[in-house]
Amino acid sequence: MKFAITPCPNDTFSYCALISGAIASDLDFVFEDIETLNTLAKDGTYPVTKLSFAAYANLTDKYELLDAGAAMGIGTGPVLVGKKGEVFTPDKEVLVPGLNTTAALLMRFYAGKNLKLRPMMFRGIADAVSRGEAYFGVLIHEGRFVYKNAGLELVADLGAHWTERTQLPVPLGCICIRRDFISKKEVVEKKIRDSIAAAFSDPESVYPFVRKYAQYLDEDVLQKHIYAFVNGYSKSIEPIREKILENLLKC
Repeated sequence: MKFAITPCPNDTFSYCALISGAIASDLDFVFEDIETLNTLAKDGTYPVTKLSFAAYANLTDKYELLDAGAAMGIGTGPVLVGKKGEVFTPDKEVLVPGLNTTAALLMRFYAGKNLKLRPMMFRGIADAVSRGEAYFGVLIHEGRFVYKNAGLELVADLGAHWTERTQLPVPLGCICIRRDFISKKEVVEKKIRDSIAAAFSDPESVYPFVRKYAQYLDEDVLQKHIYAFVNGYSKSIEPIREKILENLLKC
């Protein structure tokens, strides 16, 4: 059964035990960037897939949200950055890692719906803003921790803004199962929880695998990314599930 995830550290950390076979399963992992996964899900390409929460909200006819595997930021999430001294106004173009991503949704939640958003692969956004190809950019994954290295400054912490307004953790990514595979939901959830537990039981053994796919290899950056987005909600979102979806649908 195909299971599509991203190469970002929170995914490779969480699923290392399953990918390596340390935990046996019938899951066959593939890697794509998050916006590609959001787009492919419209056709139901993968039986189990990582999605942006924002994309899932429009795909409930094809996919069921799993209770396990979510990437939730506790007051932490995508950041809006720009060159030093640049003043944000809604008429200035902003690069986002896909129009269907939670990052784009949080940008609209922060500044309104009538924005000039341009999609770009997440790995290139910081450099593009630094080169002056756009006024601002929304950074995800490890990029949110290292934007200063590109000569950029923080304009707004979009995750913190979400939490301040909603009193909820930031709904970044989720794992969903196609509805024709719903009978396997509980089995997949258990495998995910077991894999996350295995990673936390011996994180040092997992870091080499994480570095293989990471955008930035600095150990401190990788650990900040992992521990920001792999947490108790990764094992269960049940207590906040309905509130999260209710707020997403308002955006």
